[in-house]
Amino acid sequence: MTWRTLREARRYVLLALVAEFFLLPFGRWRGRLLAGTSLICLAFFRDPRRELAPQPDVVYAPADGTIVGVDTVPEKWLGGEEALRISTFLALHDVHVNRSPAAGRIVEAESIGGGYAPAFLRRAEGNHRKRLAIENGDRRVVVVQTAGMLARKISSWAWLGDRVAPGDRIAVIHFGSRAEVIVPAREAEQLARVGQGVRAGVAPIAPYTDGCLVA
Repeated sequence: MTWRTLREARRYVLLALVAEFFLLPFGRWRGRLLAGTSLICLAFFRDPRRELAPQPDVVYAPADGTIVGVDTVPEKWLGGEEALRISTFLALHDVHVNRSPAAGRIVEAESIGGGYAPAFLRRAEGNHRKRLAIENGDRRVVVVQTAGMLARKISSWAWLGDRVAPGDRIAVIHFGSRAEVIVPAREAEQLARVGQGVRAGVAPIAPYTDGCLVA
């Protein structure tokens, strides 16, 4: 756990502390809620250090989890053209720190309110989410971070105007979520497969077709 994730976790520990106060009359429960919440937060908000030697022609996974969808969609921040979308579901046991899938500057950013659907369902596309467009020269990658049905909170560490490198920490999504990478279909090819487990900032998911992927 880093200082940034610790700052996000403390709100839940404080809530548990308040709940403990109201549970004082029930002596047998004393300390259990606080201890349990603290352990859950330590596990959930963990932020492992990762080493990456990024390749310039590769888009990396933005999140730990399982690939649950690979399809093509029109994307407004890519001129409305057909784009390859790779979706990752983050289960509660996964690391929820999101990392940049590519190098560049964040040239578009928006936060959108939404519903409460479980993040593993396709209708979770209507949940609270944040969208970023990362641009590097003539290449642009869109990242969509979608909150789940529990905390419905996304804490961003990189936003409009910031420069990021592949693997840089950009956000943490609280308690169950989904992350998508969207790239122009004419520029990149699918590498990730549905059902594949990936790690943020480490797993290559879409090499550019004018580059090469080195094993």
